[in-house]
Amino acid sequence: MILVAHSGSTNTDWVIIERDKIISSFITHGFNPYFTKSEEIYHELKSKIPKNININSISNIYFYGSGCSSPELNSIIHNGLNQFFPNSDIEINHDLLAAARALFMHDSGIVIILGTGANTCLYDGKNIVKNIQSLGYILGDEGGGDYLGKLFITEFLYGNLSENIHKDFLKKYKLSNNKIMHKIYKEPNPNRFLASFCEFISKHKEDSFMNTLVKKSFTDLFLNHVTRYDNYTNCKIRVTGSVGFHFQNQLKEVAKKFNAHIDLIEKNPITRLTQYHIKKHG
Repeated sequence: MILVAHSGSTNTDWVIIERDKIISSFITHGFNPYFTKSEEIYHELKSKIPKNININSISNIYFYGSGCSSPELNSIIHNGLNQFFPNSDIEINHDLLAAARALFMHDSGIVIILGTGANTCLYDGKNIVKNIQSLGYILGDEGGGDYLGKLFITEFLYGNLSENIHKDFLKKYKLSNNKIMHKIYKEPNPNRFLASFCEFISKHKEDSFMNTLVKKSFTDLFLNHVTRYDNYTNCKIRVTGSVGFHFQNQLKEVAKKFNAHIDLIEKNPITRLTQYHIKKHG
């Protein structure tokens, strides 16, 4: 059996494959090594993996994760997995490679991830050949859920939302300004907190102010990332992630302004990524 995992900062999708067929799947918390300790991975897997799975029968694990960008960071994930799967060969890769393999298989093009965070790369059908650094939720993540949430919550705190949206926000979240500041600056996982407002933004995305906010987020994505890839207007551009999926009309509108064309948007790459590994082992 082989185990394929795709982890964002919020959730991890796990798929177990045996003889080229999916026999089980489950979901855990996201394991970003910037925010996760190895011990957390072990305990989360212990509580979430299906009880009928013999972990000693899993020969290979392919883990793709947000933040898995260096040997030091990858070792945090590897050590956690190795505690739970001591007999498995474990391969850790960045979630950009997962997105590239899922979206393009062996074709080439520009990959965009728009989930809790954001990232992009140029893929040649086998390897990532260029990546404009994302910079994370404080300095970057343009187009991602945490970036959009940051734009929105800033407008809320400055009192720039319409009265109706302002009231609706307070009714749903019951958050004071001080509580928001505390969650961002004092509590764990502020990126998840910021991205959590995307559901509310999506509810009001037809509002002109909110629509402009969403398009600003995607415009910043194109200005700081996509346009920096050579000949980007002639490249296939494909997107994965919940933010790209739920705001795809605004995303395509912004892409058109930059003379770019997005021909595929997948909410979650795990299904196509699983097919990639089935073919690889088949």
